[in-house]
Amino acid sequence: MNNRCRQLIFEILDEIKWDTLKVFEFGAKKHPDSGDTPNFLTPDGNKCSLKDRGSSALRHVARTFMHPEYLDEESGLPELLHAIASLSVLYIRHKRGIKHPEDK
Repeated sequence: MNNRCRQLIFEILDEIKWDTLKVFEFGAKKHPDSGDTPNFLTPDGNKCSLKDRGSSALRHVARTFMHPEYLDEESGLPELLHAIASLSVLYIRHKRGIKHPEDK
């Protein structure tokens, strides 16, 4: 990959990062019990089991495919951003070995 292509991808990822942060900020207000550590980085994080996060990601993706313009009813943010946030939580929990008590 050439440098120009790499730079464009970094710009896209940066834009996605800032947009997705809005979903995490909404979640922090909705679940204020996080303290200094984001809820999803703790083993027993609220709604952070594989089942809960996976269901959330699939629900938001399904809504996006049916109606790309749909916004989440609670946050007013695009459903696709919620899917990205849920998938990001699943990825980082897996990568860091963070297991929820409900996960086997």
